Amino acid sequence: MKQLYFLILFISLPTLVFSQYKDTTYINLGGAVRFNTMFTIYEGETFSLPTENRNGIFWDVVRFEVHGKAKGVGFDFEYRVYPGFNCHFLKMGYLTYEFSENSNIELGITQKPFGMLPYLGNSWWFQLPYYVGLEDDYDTGIKYSHVSASGNFRWKAAYYIMAEPRGQSDPAFGNYMSARYSYDVIPEDGYNGNKERNQLNLWLETDLTNSITGGLSFEIGQIYNSNADESTPHYAFAAHSSIDINERMNIKLQGTYYNYTDILNDEGTEQVDYINLGAYGFGTYRAAKEATILSIGLSYNLPVEWGPIQSLTFYEDYSYMSKKGTIEIDGNTFSFVDSHHNVLGFLVTAGYIYTYFDIASGINQPWLSNAFGGSALSTGRGESPGVLPGDLDENSQVNQLDEDPSINTRFNINIGFYF
Repeated sequence: MKQLYFLILFISLPTLVFSQYKDTTYINLGGAVRFNTMFTIYEGETFSLPTENRNGIFWDVVRFEVHGKAKGVGFDFEYRVYPGFNCHFLKMGYLTYEFSENSNIELGITQKPFGMLPYLGNSWWFQLPYYVGLEDDYDTGIKYSHVSASGNFRWKAAYYIMAEPRGQSDPAFGNYMSARYSYDVIPEDGYNGNKERNQLNLWLETDLTNSITGGLSFEIGQIYNSNADESTPHYAFAAHSSIDINERMNIKLQGTYYNYTDILNDEGTEQVDYINLGAYGFGTYRAAKEATILSIGLSYNLPVEWGPIQSLTFYEDYSYMSKKGTIEIDGNTFSFVDSHHNVLGFLVTAGYIYTYFDIASGINQPWLSNAFGGSALSTGRGESPGVLPGDLDENSQVNQLDEDPSINTRFNINIGFYF
């Protein structure tokens, strides 16, 4: 009997010893499929059904996600395909290691720690900082995150050697360098000119009370011009706060300032008052090299039990962009015209299905126009929206700056199944 006891003990010993070293390897697969439909009133015009990609139902995005951990090293990966834009790219992809429950490091393509995290906006549209690369922006580098033992103070520091690598796109839409998720400074021709390099970010946030958080963000980096073989500095900072009025209502506030000092044109021959930004394979548009953006977001969550519908979240997001810069047209000097962005809407949550109903309105907002992008975020649009102010229009007349632009509006429904 004793021999049998010791035999069982001997056989069980490896299990007893190694059971304390549990294998924590795991892989989770996920993604989303989203559809979009819209009705637009741009420059006073509407479009009848079913104009291609306008006032019809079309693909928004198909995305694939992998999250996992093996031998203490985690990884996150997300790839996106935008069929309507003939564009696909890696949104994020990084390795992560946890030094403790309160600190970790990420290496790869990570979300830049700047402003309200993870998002400033409540809607499908984000807020105006997104359109100048200062909300939900992803770059290539290393990021360290730490949370205090009490949990009421958080900080992140990051170094990015460059923007995220480009994906693939259709040159009929725009240059290949614009095949990316977040807006970055890229050359207008997609090859030679200005590119982001050597960027440092510092992000701080604290709980001021049980219902109020406040934070500060700082960014400094370089724009390398390959034609001039010269780098110029840029910097940005933001102050943000999130206020829970009660368990259902929230207010987000943020002030953002950025400046691309001494920025050169892509040719590297002279300083200019604008930068070229690109994403989604749509080529580039111009934004003022210096601006202040004020943003506010209100949201109210209403739990319901309507069949599969679990909640309704109502929101109002507004951003105002005050620009620094001038343009000379026919011997007259004009100041850049400011931009406005407003989204009124609600989100319906039903299990794994999320549907955004948005009324997006804007003045000199790059996505809200018959002439996508252009000079909306720099000088402001011209009287002929598809032509840069100061250039010749379709009638060979100098296109004048529209100093009193109209409001453009788009009713947008985005339906997404997340898995």
